[in-house]
Amino acid sequence: MKKTKFISLIASAVLMLTFTGCQSTSTSSMPTIDIDSDQNKTSSAETTSTQSTTESSAASTTESSVISSVVSTTESATASKPEPVTSGDKDPGTLSGSVIVTADGRGMPIFGGGTGATYASALNSVKEKVGANVNVFSMIVPTQGSFYMPEGFSMADEWDCIENVNAQLSGIIPVDAYTALSKHVDEEIYARTDHHWMQLGAYYAAEEFVKTAQISVPFAPLSNYEKHEIPNYLGSLYGYSNENANMAAHPETFTYYIAPNDFSTYYMNPSDTDFTQGAMFLQMPVSSSYCIFMGGDEKVVHVETDVENSRKLLIIKDSYPNALVPCLTGSFEDIWTVDMRYLEEMQNFPRSISQIVKDQGITDVLFCMDTFSAVGINADHLPGIV
Repeated sequence: MKKTKFISLIASAVLMLTFTGCQSTSTSSMPTIDIDSDQNKTSSAETTSTQSTTESSAASTTESSVISSVVSTTESATASKPEPVTSGDKDPGTLSGSVIVTADGRGMPIFGGGTGATYASALNSVKEKVGANVNVFSMIVPTQGSFYMPEGFSMADEWDCIENVNAQLSGIIPVDAYTALSKHVDEEIYARTDHHWMQLGAYYAAEEFVKTAQISVPFAPLSNYEKHEIPNYLGSLYGYSNENANMAAHPETFTYYIAPNDFSTYYMNPSDTDFTQGAMFLQMPVSSSYCIFMGGDEKVVHVETDVENSRKLLIIKDSYPNALVPCLTGSFEDIWTVDMRYLEEMQNFPRSISQIVKDQGITDVLFCMDTFSAVGINADHLPGIV
């Protein structure tokens, strides 16, 4: 049997501490997704919809009717783990600093695993508070190590970890980003020199989420987006690798995409009392290119779009969804993003997810973060903001 190099969980724990993000500064008649596993049971939401239809004959072009769907709460959208897919690179890789680096300069953090009990408990509490009329989704994003880790190195299995978390959820709709990403491993879906994904990966994950959420507005093809490229990018993993020579010799092109529809972006001001309009894509030094999306890890961001479907989305996030938001501007009428790590610091804005849902008439809540956040110390912020 081939000997496997096992990197201790101490290194993984260090990464959980350091990979914290981008280094930068009501009751509703909207659609609800029935996740009851009994296909013959009529949900209370469906009954309410029927009554509303009887009471009013007003037709609407918005998604005002209830979506009926059966999604198990104890497993992902797929029944089994996708077949192993890798880049085909047989390079054994080396441990450089706290990351694995291949000869062609691809860096990978080492995932150490975890139960995700804190994460799951917080989501279940949110669902209980917001009630049946609000859809609550969980999308835990695997890191690049799941798809590109060189043979000979071992890390905790992210698929198994995500499945374990899903099994602890009640009334929450899982979004299978793992399978969606696994179909595109030959594309630049992850940064090679940064611990984040590329926006291309976020695009495929957004597509999967929109499908799971049963949004009726057609999801725009990538060809409709405006493509931008920034050459010579060396991201966060370059620093964590102690400026590895292979990475330095293989800088990458950072690519981002601007959606074809109209939208306006508003940022919470420093006093937490009001919002100021700004650009969604901000100019940044090349080394901070991932912070182009909404300026990095802002506490609260509000995006108004030209979509008219009455679906209002709240994203509870780490830094991964920064690249996801632009891909959802054609699917939701309103998008709110709240960074779970900073909501507790707010003084004049609700520090409770359920209160934000009530105040803003949110129809859909998406918890989206990478595996490090879902089972690591970032999840410790969630219980205090339910």
